[in-house]
Amino acid sequence: MCLPWNTSVHLGEGAHVRRKTRGSHPAGGLRGGIKLAMSQETTRQRRPYERGEVSTGQFGRALRRLWWIPLITLLLGAALGWAASTVMGTTYTSTASGVVVANGGSDSTEALAGENLSKSKAVTFGSISGTSSTASAVIEELDLEQTPEALLQNVTTTVPLDTSEVRVSATAESPEQAQELADAWVKVLGTNVGELGDNTDAPGTAVELAPVGQASLPQDPSSTDPMVLTAAGGLIGMLLGLFVVIAQAQYRRR
Repeated sequence: MCLPWNTSVHLGEGAHVRRKTRGSHPAGGLRGGIKLAMSQETTRQRRPYERGEVSTGQFGRALRRLWWIPLITLLLGAALGWAASTVMGTTYTSTASGVVVANGGSDSTEALAGENLSKSKAVTFGSISGTSSTASAVIEELDLEQTPEALLQNVTTTVPLDTSEVRVSATAESPEQAQELADAWVKVLGTNVGELGDNTDAPGTAVELAPVGQASLPQDPSSTDPMVLTAAGGLIGMLLGLFVVIAQAQYRRR
């Protein structure tokens, strides 16, 4: 049996069921839908901040309140950069070159063999340049008060690819000292030909290291400019201070 809507049914024992019609209280359903939509919109608006993000306005307010933190970290970073430049000091680098020459060839075949020999011996000269015996000879030549190990830290020897050139770069506290050290290093290498072993790989051929002019006199320091280190330290310090401000803004928002 089908009962009409909005009717009452008597079930006995005082039980009473009232069947409500569809669409009852339409205003209540509309209000519930509006509240649900507003709640979802609020959730969407708050969701970025739940991920730990800070708005521009929040950052600006935090920066106005904590402006002294980036200022202090900037000054500390600049001071550390200046201190690092003081510890490192100012250094200059001079470069001197020598060419390995194989003498004794008379025809084109012997000349080609001598050229190949020069390139091969240049690599050997480069290896000898980095030994303690070479550094000790330079110390004796210039009457320096350094250990061979310490002096080797200031000298770099390179042999350009497929050439007979031996290039020595020396670093010192003044341009004159750097120039003198580079020249002395090439000179000592030239006197150490005997350490190459058999110096007559080809009949009638002798190998020697001939200096190419005088070492260059550096005009500018090779070390990092103290102003650059100071500015870099200040910039890093300021960025760290801004990160602290952002962290404070996130903490206060929770």
